[in-house]
Amino acid sequence: MSIHHKKTSKKTSKKTKIIATLGPACMDINVLKKMIAVGTDMVRINASHNEDPSVIVSLVEKVRMASVLVDRNVGVFLDLQGPKIRLGNFENNEVELKNNQFFTLTSREIVGTSQESYISYHNFYQDVKKNDTVYIDDGKIILVVDKVKNKDVICRVVRSGKISNHKGVNLPMTEMSINPFTEKDKEDALMGIKASVDYIALSFVSSKKNITDFRTFLNKNNGDGIQIIAKIERQKAVDNLVEVIDAADAVMVARGDLGVEVGIEKVPQIQKKIIYESNKQIKPVIVATQMLESMISSEIATRAEVSDVANAVYDNCDAVMLSGETAIGINPVQVIELMCSICETADHHLDELQDTYSIKSSVLTHSVATSFCKAASQVAYENSANAIIAFTSSGNTPLISSKTKTRYPIIAPTDEASLCCRMSLYKGVIPLLLPKKFKDITRWRDMINLAVTQCEKFGYLSKGDVAVITAGIPIGQSNGINSIRIITV
Repeated sequence: MSIHHKKTSKKTSKKTKIIATLGPACMDINVLKKMIAVGTDMVRINASHNEDPSVIVSLVEKVRMASVLVDRNVGVFLDLQGPKIRLGNFENNEVELKNNQFFTLTSREIVGTSQESYISYHNFYQDVKKNDTVYIDDGKIILVVDKVKNKDVICRVVRSGKISNHKGVNLPMTEMSINPFTEKDKEDALMGIKASVDYIALSFVSSKKNITDFRTFLNKNNGDGIQIIAKIERQKAVDNLVEVIDAADAVMVARGDLGVEVGIEKVPQIQKKIIYESNKQIKPVIVATQMLESMISSEIATRAEVSDVANAVYDNCDAVMLSGETAIGINPVQVIELMCSICETADHHLDELQDTYSIKSSVLTHSVATSFCKAASQVAYENSANAIIAFTSSGNTPLISSKTKTRYPIIAPTDEASLCCRMSLYKGVIPLLLPKKFKDITRWRDMINLAVTQCEKFGYLSKGDVAVITAGIPIGQSNGINSIRIITV
């Protein structure tokens, strides 16, 4: 599918990307078009809310159609549900637990009482150990494991309260044998492959093996072109952070379950740690959950929410994600407009700080490519350039350039529409689909002229602008950068 570009002023464009979750509030294609037009860069499809996997295909088609109608490259990612551990039903639908009482969790099929409840995690009694913590209903109720007797786990209540049917359970201290990739996830992922989504997010990741196993599944089912987002929402993922990020293609700071698992007071420091390590390893990183939560039911955001979004930008994330705000909110378009304004302002301020205080560039994993990208940014600075043009057939060079904290927009010409959608997640990167395949361009000069013409057409560059160009020669081969040039349009 050929996707073109909306003509936007380079002076007002943001660097940080915005991800919007698809839902009832924005299912109308006209609303979706407006959301894309005002600044949505990627759309999330939440598999947790789709019982029928076949729906995924039609939802992706709707997003693709809206992006074509608005002339913008918009990525699509499928967010898998993962294993949801829940309690069963209770007598009269609800019970109340008292502090210091004993409460049993069992895999036996029973109706719950104030003394015991069914838990959907069948290996719970095998995996749990004495003094493990059990959080129920996002931590509203807290239990501590006292002992295991046959298939029953006897716990002591340390935070009391009422429990109703099917409440969720979190086990931050337990080494769970449960696979984060469930049967439902398999069905949903196969539909994601069929629909040609750009990314799939794997929920409740604990280790590198979870990612590599999922990659094997994708590759065996013709999904080798799909990128994997590792959702960091378990204590075990934080413990194994470096190896998890290394195995993934992108990372999400999933602050909802993460806050339950580690304690909400630790989320800010862990968020910074995840962003730092992702940037170091040159992986796109998304910050998600409750960013503008009050706008689900309100026309305005709180000051604290605005500060939260801005601070994620200051931490140098690639993208910020909206969930219920766009899926079920009263005005999804207005939410995107505000998010865009916050990101633009914070991005611009970061550039000012970099100029004024000589902010240290990111600590990147060293390679020849990172050296070239840093050099290109320095050349752009010393020659008052307006942009960096990074030709790419894999997306690697624009991604590395974005991680150097360069203040310059990174225009990324490529001949693959699918790569344009993938690069919609990269901070500061403007995907540019060329009207001609790399293999049909024989001269370096012709490729530059074609890209510059497209940049002028879409308003990314104007006559007299200076651009620093990076590319690998021979043209179109994914073998790294070996050329830097300066041109005046």
